[in-house]
Amino acid sequence: MSSPADTARYVYGLVSADTVLPDGLTGLGPSGQVWKMTCENVAAIVGDVPDDRRLGRRRHLMAHEAVVEAVAAESTILPMRFGAVITEEGVMTELLAPQHEYFAGVLEELDGRTQYTLKGHYDLEAVLPGIIQNDEGMRALHERIRGLSEEAAHFDRIQLGELIAQALKARRQQDAQDIVDALGPHVAVRKVYEPEQDGDVVNAAFLVERARQREFEDAVDEVAGRFPMLRLKLHGPLAPYDFVSAR
Repeated sequence: MSSPADTARYVYGLVSADTVLPDGLTGLGPSGQVWKMTCENVAAIVGDVPDDRRLGRRRHLMAHEAVVEAVAAESTILPMRFGAVITEEGVMTELLAPQHEYFAGVLEELDGRTQYTLKGHYDLEAVLPGIIQNDEGMRALHERIRGLSEEAAHFDRIQLGELIAQALKARRQQDAQDIVDALGPHVAVRKVYEPEQDGDVVNAAFLVERARQREFEDAVDEVAGRFPMLRLKLHGPLAPYDFVSAR
């Protein structure tokens, strides 16, 4: 028979020991309860796990995210990736006790800040005609193709496609840099990632002072107005997933 110390606990994230958890948190375990386990000045937010310990269901992921984001809305949290399970004893002896000073330092660094993510992609139907018309060589090639049969225009189409891809890449890089630079004065830290798909322009995470959230959101609206051929999606405020180093 297992002892209480061997009981599995699900870990949602780490907070300062004095953090007050929001009312109404519902965890992913059968009891739905969520509580803190504290070691000096750092605490782990934990709960029970499903009886079969299987965590692959969508409702489990949604419960995890709901707890993390509810805490993040009011306090600073170091979010754990979905699926973090450890014994009750391990929460103290393996997670908190050996690393509480490190965690406390990261929490202090992130205190008063929140994360936003910004993704944007081109409306290609709107942007491609402009790319062709603004380049004399591409414009001439495009006009020539229009007067040829599909077979006769085969190699010209390949050449035009390559030229468009090169021009689109150059424009994408410039637009992404302009967007990130425009938002730079309104953020504390930024991380820029490579685009994920063709047509994607910007994929970035920003750490923003809570006191400047509205200012940052207004800046994003202004940027969106400057780039009408871009579809920007702003998500946040969020827990600072992109600014927590794994350790």
